[in-house]
Amino acid sequence: MLRALCLSLALLGAVAAQQPVPVTIGTWNIEFLGADPKYRRDTPPRDEEDYTKIGQFIRALGVAALGVQEISGEAPLQRVAKAAGPSWRAILGTSGQWTDGKTQQGVGFLYDSAKLTLLHCEELLDFPSERDGVNVFHRKPVTACFRHAETGADFRLVVVHLKAGRKDRDRQKRRAEAQTLREWVGGLQDAPGEDPDVAILGDFNCTYGDAPEGILEAAGALTYLEQAAASPTILWFDDPIDQVAVAAGFQELLGQTLTAHAVSAESERLAYRKSFSDHFACTTTLQLRGDDDPDATFTKGPQSQWLPVSARRDQPSTNPRWPLAVGAKVEVMLTTPEVGEKRWSGVLAAPLPKDRGWVVIEREGVMHAFPMERVAWLIEAR
Repeated sequence: MLRALCLSLALLGAVAAQQPVPVTIGTWNIEFLGADPKYRRDTPPRDEEDYTKIGQFIRALGVAALGVQEISGEAPLQRVAKAAGPSWRAILGTSGQWTDGKTQQGVGFLYDSAKLTLLHCEELLDFPSERDGVNVFHRKPVTACFRHAETGADFRLVVVHLKAGRKDRDRQKRRAEAQTLREWVGGLQDAPGEDPDVAILGDFNCTYGDAPEGILEAAGALTYLEQAAASPTILWFDDPIDQVAVAAGFQELLGQTLTAHAVSAESERLAYRKSFSDHFACTTTLQLRGDDDPDATFTKGPQSQWLPVSARRDQPSTNPRWPLAVGAKVEVMLTTPEVGEKRWSGVLAAPLPKDRGWVVIEREGVMHAFPMERVAWLIEAR
């Protein structure tokens, strides 16, 4: 036991002696990337050159991992990853589908596989869709665990897109979403052997001092990063709404500042909006010396939540099990409730339609059919 303690102390001493390696991470809402141009009707539609510019811009940010929001399908995100460079990878959640059956406001990650190894990724589909009497998490958070190739340090990032809007009901929804996130992080922090290096980043749709900050920071569980010089994170108003909240144990990130890569001149803003977004990318830098908790692990949810998965009906699949065959166990999320339920599980009882039609499942000997336009997502249950 004494020998093991000495080895652990020696390892910690070696980690502390290393020169810190800066690793930049960030978040960016890329405003309806890949969606119908009508949702950005006040600016010309993006073209192929714009996708190239987005990829080049992300590479120029110097980020190793970037949480992204408002992504309408896997294909446009893959185009950006290709433009960023051959080592870049894209991963996208399945939720955030609109009732038109085509548009998605998905969340996910872009990351440089030359700098980071993806250890695990999942979409938190078991988060509630209703809480405190309001609908929440139309866009389920996606969490990814990474290991830095050079230092061996590992950490967990969670990308979110909280409810937009400034009405009282919108604020209530953000409070409920923040409470769920706080409880989930608290569960990780209470789990024996869990890696404490956790950060939540994304489009919070609210600024400092709003309810989500107080909820997430309760009892010191997380801390909002602040900008060294206040700067907007969206074109439309001055309050920064894109945030990074860091768990108490993530010492490599605590104390760092958040930078919003904003533009100010009107001509710059018009050009920026045309190619990029109405949001500005935000970045912060970790100082990594090595893995200071090599025995720690990352909790994984059920396999039905693991990513990547190509279960979106409007995108080509890379999953050899897709389309699912009759008899497969599936979970279906509806855009509107069916007899009080939005999430259904059962056995696929009929072939999946290619476009319009019905998803038919059998549950406890009873057949249930849902029109395709009401299906937010459908995944294989494992």
